[in-house]
Amino acid sequence: MATLVLTGCGTADKEEVKEPTNEEVNEKQNDSSQTEETNENQNGSSENKKTNEEQSNEVRIMETNLKYTLNKESKEETAFLKTSDNQPFNMYVLPEFELSAEEPGKDLVFLSENDAISMRIELLPEGTDLVETEKYMKTFLSSISESISDPKLQIENGVSYEVVTPDNEVVTSVLLKNEKAPVLLTMFTTKEADYRGAFLEMAKTILAKK
Repeated sequence: MATLVLTGCGTADKEEVKEPTNEEVNEKQNDSSQTEETNENQNGSSENKKTNEEQSNEVRIMETNLKYTLNKESKEETAFLKTSDNQPFNMYVLPEFELSAEEPGKDLVFLSENDAISMRIELLPEGTDLVETEKYMKTFLSSISESISDPKLQIENGVSYEVVTPDNEVVTSVLLKNEKAPVLLTMFTTKEADYRGAFLEMAKTILAKK
């Protein structure tokens, strides 16, 4: 034990300063370790919570490049994410086009400079009878022209039918056979303005919300 003697004004007062014992040192170290461990656990829990929250929310980037064919010419442009205020979905829309509600349960993507060039979008309920939907497509097209053909569009899981009017207007009906969120498309184009490729590539980006 060390003793410190302070002297002043002719008097001597003694004040003892004790060195910590080994037990006190160990106890302090243990307390410090427990505090650090608690902080690490709290930080880890916060990071895990943040990661789980990020994983639980599906996020789409605001823009993406789309490749398509216009009048047999290959093109690539940046499309921007748009959300329908009429049906529960979002999709990427090319800059020459606009997305708008047509009526309840139906949206339109149309060419800004000519709204006659358009694509109707109908989200079908889960469990829709797709065989009956195909029959409806053919019935609808046959009311326009009896000569229904296969436009041979690049669709992995779907079917398409098409008619051409005497005025060279082209009406194309497409069914995207997603079991949980099937989509019925009706494209209105012309022989001179063949935007079917652009419409189809945009339609492939449709994401139905839960």
